[in-house]
Amino acid sequence: MTGFAQGLLDALLRDTHLITPQLFLMVVATLMLWPGDLFFNRNEKHRWAPITLVVLAITAALIGRTPDGEGFSRMFRMDGLTRGFEMLCVLGAAATVALSVKLLNGLKQQTVEYYALILFSLAGMLFLCGASDLISVYFSLELMAICIYILVAYLRDRATSVEAGMKYFLLGAFSSGILVYGISLLYGAAGGTTTNLADLNQALALTPTTSNLLVFSGVLMVLMGMAFKVAAVPFHMWSPDAYEGAPTPITMFMATAPKAAALAAFLRVFGAGLHGVSSEWVLPLSYIAGASMILGNVTAVRQESMKRLLAYSSIAHVGYMLLGVLSGDPRAGAQAVWLYMLIYIVMNTGAFAVVIYLQGKGEGERIEDFKGLGRKHPVLAFAMMVFMLSLAGIPPLAGFFGKFYLFKLAIEQGFVTLTVIALLTSAVGAYYYLGVVKEMYFREPEGEAVPMGATSVFVVTLACALVLVATAFGPWLVDWASKVTWV
Repeated sequence: MTGFAQGLLDALLRDTHLITPQLFLMVVATLMLWPGDLFFNRNEKHRWAPITLVVLAITAALIGRTPDGEGFSRMFRMDGLTRGFEMLCVLGAAATVALSVKLLNGLKQQTVEYYALILFSLAGMLFLCGASDLISVYFSLELMAICIYILVAYLRDRATSVEAGMKYFLLGAFSSGILVYGISLLYGAAGGTTTNLADLNQALALTPTTSNLLVFSGVLMVLMGMAFKVAAVPFHMWSPDAYEGAPTPITMFMATAPKAAALAAFLRVFGAGLHGVSSEWVLPLSYIAGASMILGNVTAVRQESMKRLLAYSSIAHVGYMLLGVLSGDPRAGAQAVWLYMLIYIVMNTGAFAVVIYLQGKGEGERIEDFKGLGRKHPVLAFAMMVFMLSLAGIPPLAGFFGKFYLFKLAIEQGFVTLTVIALLTSAVGAYYYLGVVKEMYFREPEGEAVPMGATSVFVVTLACALVLVATAFGPWLVDWASKVTWV
């Protein structure tokens, strides 16, 4: 064995403990795709969902036991930030799997590939949360995104699903090209010496003034490529169509887990790698955040489709979370974004669980399908009202604490104008969220109530209980978020 091969093998053996959860997910997903598919016949494919949930529970345990450290030539870092956002990704994936069973059974689309793709995508997210090099950021993004392209087009007998997947794939490939080009420019601006985020930060700070245009171009392209992954304006074009065309559990998946991973990468890249040249990206990112808040909320007002409303709402929430990325204090910014994302995942999971229940009755696609829900299903309507009001940030619900923490941080860092925009657009958001509540409680019902499935009851009840508990212990949540920090 050559010296290089021996050194590579030693490095892999030395650092593998840092990525045990990712390796576990990829091995299990690979086994599911080939030999695992031989274990059950077509009538028993529903068993893959509980198996996947067990795999996700083991993954969460492995994340909790993974020690802090840095490895693989400093391309991956395990610390509080990584661990916190990895847990959010696992939470989003688990909610997706739990809500997929009934819908896929109804459509007769239960396949092992569906769950394997979720696991492969989750592995990419976990890599992305800890990526500490621009190269590892890129490859993690692609592993995450390619699986989601396929999942969006999963219902291949529906033209809308295939069209949404193709549109997402083409725009995603274009954004990936921009991201790679930006990385190459930053590598050149750093003297062709490093793509490691910590080293890049030091190298770019010493860049001669004659290279300012090169640095700005590279930073701008990296920003554009990453903004696409979180559907921030003006790189949001794929989001409404992809949300509407994808299976509803995958719509929820895209709105939660990948966004958590991409925001972790945002915090890492711009908080650690490009912090020394913040003058080059703070203004463009401020415009992106402000535009996302305005366009996301204003456009959502005119939507009649519930999934498109939640898509534009997701764009607006990304705008709010980018305030944490803009923070000059990386630690406080990570805490604020993590807390907001945690609350957002719980609220969104509950709202999508209600939508999936209504879709099982042939409804749920349009906002008017919610009319009279307060009389047909009082408990379900109450839970949906809690989710809508919390998403709107109405005090004292949990969503209010998430926004309060972010907006307070933004004001302390001097982003007063953006905070005012966030407050005004939150008022606009309250209008369309309350529109759903109006349909449930102030419109006459049509048809008869249909009993909910056990899974839907459990997910909706748990999500509503968590929101209410978080409402009662809001200040404690802020202290809990302080554990998500840099090491």
